[in-house]
Amino acid sequence: MTFTDGEGTGDNAVGRHQELRLSFTAPVPRPPSPDSSTSSRSGSIPRTHGLRATIVVVLVMAFLIAIPYLLNRSVIGAAPVRAGQVVTLGAFRYQPAPGWQIDRGASQADLVSVLVKGATTYRLTPLGRQSSAAGAFKAAARRYEATGRGRIGGDPASVTTARGLAGLVAPISGNTVAGTLTVLVAGGQGLGVSLTARHTAPLTEAIADDVATMLDSVEVADS
Repeated sequence: MTFTDGEGTGDNAVGRHQELRLSFTAPVPRPPSPDSSTSSRSGSIPRTHGLRATIVVVLVMAFLIAIPYLLNRSVIGAAPVRAGQVVTLGAFRYQPAPGWQIDRGASQADLVSVLVKGATTYRLTPLGRQSSAAGAFKAAARRYEATGRGRIGGDPASVTTARGLAGLVAPISGNTVAGTLTVLVAGGQGLGVSLTARHTAPLTEAIADDVATMLDSVEVADS
């Protein structure tokens, strides 16, 4: 896809023998009085409470880290992409990249295809008949902004896929996500493609490569 715009010595041994003899001659300590025992026990309470507090803090931190991580890794109702799988959307078809998941709850045959990987979402939507990339971009931008997930910012730049499909691309900005909106036009039909990633888990280079490959795989279905 191309864009234009880590034993002791003698002295130590003598020392150890002296310590041994002293230990045998030392008087046997008296049992602690009830008061001192109570005092000892009560003195351990703050330390016990401190340990418990530390454990609680560690558990809470682990919980806060683990839950978003698990949510990022799976989507309820999603299915892994099969090798060689092709998805048809109206006048277009494309090949999802292995390692992604198809969000079955959000996808609809011929209407919308939604892929997820971690905190990244890749959505393709047919735009119907479109006479120009500019018109298709306006339609796709209105549709996306109507969802309330973000806004399209900046002037779109021209883009051409490996299969020769021309279109436009512009950045998406939102309170929780960022990404791009791309439109492709061929045979008088338009296709909108949005890529978004949560701010807490920005887009990786590997995912960006997958997206470029998937965009380059888009073609007219009857070709």
